[in-house]
Parts: sequence; structure tokens; C-alpha cells
Amino acid sequence: MSITTESLLGLLHLASPALPVGAFAYSQGLETAIDRQWCYNRETTGNWISDLMQQGMARLDIPVFFRMYDAFATEDQKQVIHWNETLLAFRETRELYDEDCQVGRAFAVWVKSMYPEETRTDWLQSPTQAAMFALSSICHGIDRKTAATGLLWSWCENQVTAATKAVPLGQTDAQHILKRLIHGIEPALTTARSLEDHEIGNNLMHFAMASCWHEHQYSRLFRS
Repeated sequence: MSITTESLLGLLHLASPALPVGAFAYSQGLETAIDRQWCYNRETTGNWISDLMQQGMARLDIPVFFRMYDAFATEDQKQVIHWNETLLAFRETRELYDEDCQVGRAFAVWVKSMYPEETRTDWLQSPTQAAMFALSSICHGIDRKTAATGLLWSWCENQVTAATKAVPLGQTDAQHILKRLIHGIEPALTTARSLEDHEIGNNLMHFAMASCWHEHQYSRLFRS
């Protein structure tokens, strides 16, 4: 896999936690997992995030991302809308649904500011983060696998950052978790590429329940 310097820098730009889309405000159920002592140290936290990546991101978000990337690239608005709505339909709780819509809308505003002549941002009334990451990657000239790698890395980094604050973890433990997650990114991409349309979806009941409980959690740092 080769990538130009400009595309690499574009990927780093998109995957940066400094991107003004508000993803840092969400833990995606991790805060509840910490509150319930499912995640309390480096090993248990790493297990939680790794499981969500392999059974969640790899089986839902990334395969849908691939399809939206291809649809944007071929100007297939109908397929973009279909897969964006499919991804939102899989959000098990109001928190997860609102998170994706809020981050997606902020991402769309950012894309418009970077590419004023880009009209594909108007295709979706409630764009997801994956949709806008796909469109941004095309605008940056980033190929689909490299773009998916960046999306996964950004998700991993957000999860570990949330854990660092809430477990709490030291910086060294956080870096060990990230190192472990790096080894899981390629297998996650392989799984995502292998899925047929009817195989897309996750079955993470503990993740869904953590999100449900988080809505009523007494003390919270994050919005999900």
C-alpha cells in the first residue's frame, strides 16, 4: 500500500483528536463499564475496547463505511442515503443515535468549510460520522482502505483517551493499550471487507446495556 505525502497528511488531519467535531465528548458506554467495574485496569480496559473494535466497528461501522465511500466516489446518492440510514438504524440507544448525528453534523460543517464547492454534504439530512469521514477522505485523495484505517485509529484513540480520564489510566498504560489495538486494526479491516450486505451488524448486548444505563448514571464526564 503506497500513499502520497499529501494524502498521508490529509489522513493525519482527519484522524486528529483536534478535529472540531466533538468526538472527545463521548465514551460510547465505556464510562458505564468503568462505573460498574467491568473496566478497572489496563487489561480489562484493553479487552473492552478490543472487543468493541472486532465485534462492533469491524462488523458494522467499517463495512458500512466502505459502502458509503464507494457510493460517494461513484456519485450514487441513493446508496449513500441507504447506508447512512442503515447505520443509524443499528444504534441501539438514544445516546448512541444522538452521538452519531451530532458528530456527523459537526463533521459536515467542517467539510463544507474546507471544501466550499463540495455539494455531496447536502445529500444527507442526518449524516453519520462514517459518512462524512468517507466523503472527507475522497476530498483528500485518500484510498478507501487507508481511510478506514484512519477511522479505526481515530476511534481507538478516542476510546483510550476516555479511559485515561475515567478509569483512570496512566499515560504509559494508555500507550500499551494503543499498541495492543494497533495489532487488531488489520484483522478488523479484513473482517469488514469480507462481509456481505446481509452479514453486516453487531450483537453486543453488554455494549447496548452500558449505553442504556449511562443515560441514567448519576455522575458522568461524557455524553454517551
